[in-house]
Amino acid sequence: MIVNITDEGVEDAMATAAALPGGLDVWRRLRDGSEPFLIIPGRTGLEWGVDNRIKDAPNRARLKLFVPEGRAGLVVLVAFKISQIAWSRDRYAYGVWEIPVSGGKATPDPAHLEAWIAFQLAGFHPERRPETLIRQISYDIPD
Repeated sequence: MIVNITDEGVEDAMATAAALPGGLDVWRRLRDGSEPFLIIPGRTGLEWGVDNRIKDAPNRARLKLFVPEGRAGLVVLVAFKISQIAWSRDRYAYGVWEIPVSGGKATPDPAHLEAWIAFQLAGFHPERRPETLIRQISYDIPD
């Protein structure tokens, strides 16, 4: 479930998701699931966190779906953690899932999407690492 669905900017984030190849599949999973997801409005692509705790601290794990600049045949889900310092824009990337786009459409495999969400819910615990995770990132990850 999207716990901040009525917050300012979240409706715009849904429109952004609808424009991304495979974005509506991801949006529906976040909206219809039982986990407490938080949409991060005002970002390039679709970015979300999860409102749970890892070892008595807020879960800083974020996932972001976007199309890399100049790579129209690809949509990417990137896993990263936000900084513990409130004013910092630093991010630590764990890796990406590259989803091919054909004819302007992408269909994220539901089992792989579930694995990525489980990875996020666990705060990117190494034992939950998805098999589709790629550590080599050959493009910029936008804000």
